[in-house]
Amino acid sequence: MRIHDAEDVQYLLRKTGRVLSPNQRIVVMLYASSEQRPDGTVMIKASELAATVGMTPPVLSRTRKELLEAGWLEITGSVGSVKHYRLAPALFEDRGPAGRHLRAVGS
Repeated sequence: MRIHDAEDVQYLLRKTGRVLSPNQRIVVMLYASSEQRPDGTVMIKASELAATVGMTPPVLSRTRKELLEAGWLEITGSVGSVKHYRLAPALFEDRGPAGRHLRAVGS
């Protein structure tokens, strides 16, 4: 899932409200707003993601682990010991058949 506009932000805020902790919600928003590969994988280093939201890398790592265990994130591959993650597309099926692609370009 990728954020394209304010409606997408509000959708994610509603979807994560009262379900996730504040740090977890921030990490979900971070993954949704980051540059992604076509399959939704975010290739940005954890240290860069953490710096973007003012978290320390260990806090981001721990929060990401919690989201992985809760089914919000999934591992899509790795290069050496570095794992790559994406938001779990199944969580966003209520957005219609496009899944994580919330709106087509130009709509």
